[in-house]
Amino acid sequence: MGKCFAPCTIKKKHMSNQPMLNLGSVKIPLAGVTKTWAILAKRGAGKSYCAGVMMEEMAKNGIPFVVFDPIDIFWGLRLAANGKDKGLPVVVFGVQHEDIKLDRDMGRRIAQAVVKENVSCVINTFGLPKAAQRHLVAEFADELLNINNTPRHIFIEEAHEFLPQRVFGGLGVVFNAVSNLVVMGRNRGIGVTLINQRAATINKDVLTQLDTLLAFQNTSPQDRKALAEWVEYHSAEGDLDKFMDSLPFLGKGKGWIWSPEFLGIFERIEIRKRETFHPDREKLGTDFVMPTLDQIDIQGFISKFSESIKVVKKEKSEKTTKESAEEMIEVVEELTIRGMQNLHESQLIEKDIEIRRLQGIINNVMRVVGFSQTENVVMSPMVNNEANMMLQKLGGMTKKIYERLIQHPSGLTKRQIALMCGYSVTSGSYSNSLSKLRTMGLISRNGDTYQALTR
Repeated sequence: MGKCFAPCTIKKKHMSNQPMLNLGSVKIPLAGVTKTWAILAKRGAGKSYCAGVMMEEMAKNGIPFVVFDPIDIFWGLRLAANGKDKGLPVVVFGVQHEDIKLDRDMGRRIAQAVVKENVSCVINTFGLPKAAQRHLVAEFADELLNINNTPRHIFIEEAHEFLPQRVFGGLGVVFNAVSNLVVMGRNRGIGVTLINQRAATINKDVLTQLDTLLAFQNTSPQDRKALAEWVEYHSAEGDLDKFMDSLPFLGKGKGWIWSPEFLGIFERIEIRKRETFHPDREKLGTDFVMPTLDQIDIQGFISKFSESIKVVKKEKSEKTTKESAEEMIEVVEELTIRGMQNLHESQLIEKDIEIRRLQGIINNVMRVVGFSQTENVVMSPMVNNEANMMLQKLGGMTKKIYERLIQHPSGLTKRQIALMCGYSVTSGSYSNSLSKLRTMGLISRNGDTYQALTR
């Protein structure tokens, strides 16, 4: 922190004959809309207020912008500073204060719509679960980077939610999408402003990619260290100690702008008064009544987008109906195949029973004629007295299974037994009955085959 840079001697690159974005004590060339910015300050120090001024200036110069607003304040752009009169023609997507109701799967459609119609919008994600917010932002950022065709600026409030210092689990998708927007957006005419309370919670690799830093009151040692690292990374010229020492004591709306490459400036700034409504919750209190948002300027877009939602819902419904029909066909086919398999197995069992019946007849005939090698012939099963006694003790399903196995001494598979007895092969009671017979030592299992044990 003790490192000190030489006093700023960089000549400002402002061009007096070109349109400027008036932030107050400093004016920014229009080229700033395709640059990357960070507005960093503790809560209540004026970072969102400053972002609102930037949005007002872009609107005056016909530059469309998009605001990701998880804290529910930028709907105030639709109203004048007094909270009553007409403000900017900005479409508000959201769960609250919305023109169009927001859901997690709208990201790509919103990107396509704002590019096609070239409008500015607030995407108020307040009220959506964190996972839904990240999904929506990722889809929007990915789509916008692919299709954008005109200068446009994206403001991301609470930037650490999408560009965290530590990336793990499901955060990887949104991190990649938003970091690509920051790093590669300029090639597509896209500028980005990250707005955050703490510099230390934003991913360092992304933070170093920013062109211009707007720093307001900040007291955390970790955050001031992150700011110092940004200055050193950019080899920015200026009095670092003076910058650091002043951060804890800056008044609201007062700060520093440090832009070593784009503007070539390092100086104190004071943000001008906002022309649109800034809904400061602490000042508004509980008696504030949300004024009716004037939709005249943007009604055309709202109507088109709302109609597109109906079309998408209809397509989803038709797709769901088609998929349901296909699934039903698959189920019928599966049941048909399963029924054919069961029929085939039943026929095999019937053939086996008939073969054994005929074999018994042959064996009896061979005894009558005195055939001596009966040991090589499969004899029909005989149920001895012990087996009969055991059958009397068993009941219900267990008895029926044991009877079938006694009738087929060479054994049956689990499915064959179930088919012959009329039980479901997946039934719990059926499996329990087989287990009971094995526990009692009445049947054995060899692979998939069960056999009765009679003595």
